[in-house]
Amino acid sequence: MAKNRETKLLYLKDAYIREFKAEIMKKEKINDKFGIILDQTAFYPVGGGQPADTGEISSEKEKARIVHVEKRDGIVYHFANEIKGELTEGDVVKGVIDWSRRYRLMRIHTAAHLLSEAVRKAVGRPLEIVGSAIDVEKARLDFGYERSIREFFPKIEEIANMVIAEDRPVVIRIMSRKEAEGYVARFNESLKILPPQVQEVRVVEIKDWHACACGGTHVKSTGEIGGVKLLKRSSKGKGVERIEFTVVQNP
Repeated sequence: MAKNRETKLLYLKDAYIREFKAEIMKKEKINDKFGIILDQTAFYPVGGGQPADTGEISSEKEKARIVHVEKRDGIVYHFANEIKGELTEGDVVKGVIDWSRRYRLMRIHTAAHLLSEAVRKAVGRPLEIVGSAIDVEKARLDFGYERSIREFFPKIEEIANMVIAEDRPVVIRIMSRKEAEGYVARFNESLKILPPQVQEVRVVEIKDWHACACGGTHVKSTGEIGGVKLLKRSSKGKGVERIEFTVVQNP
């Protein structure tokens, strides 16, 4: 397990890192793929409703196309279908993120945070978020709500795109769990999904609009989202409404 050392996650402090240098700690065959462990990485591993990054890991003579990334017990595995050449333990390699894909995911993920509050503002009361998922083309949010939310679509879009036009900063802070609980509660959020052993929390805030615990990647300001377009609503069972949305107008 990579000499029992957890992978340093570069994207937590700077989601705009596109290329980085790292040392190969371990390489192994896992099922039909090669798993490469680095001492540090800017690749985002699948989790929190956000897909993994893709890209490439290479040295002067070898390279591997990364098709999936996972974190297991603090260790990040970069999976490749094949390796051209011979990447070995101890090699210093360059990692390159598929930036156009990553940046779109950053915009959509930030839009999901923004819409969480826009829906509440449009409906006129706090609603619990009971599920979410993000993909490159679209994303979804599931809310606890007892009837169709479709009538609020124009208002939700209006509010969301107003906040985008305001170009509010997106601020990331690391807080103690106790401090974070009080902070996100101001925005109708909670930390109940976090395991009790997690005592240090990464809080992502759209300035004076919404804040929640999140380990994903986000843009630096709402203006980078471009615009939000709601696609459809559906019922996911009694008292649960799903909205699907996308981002438009690439900045």
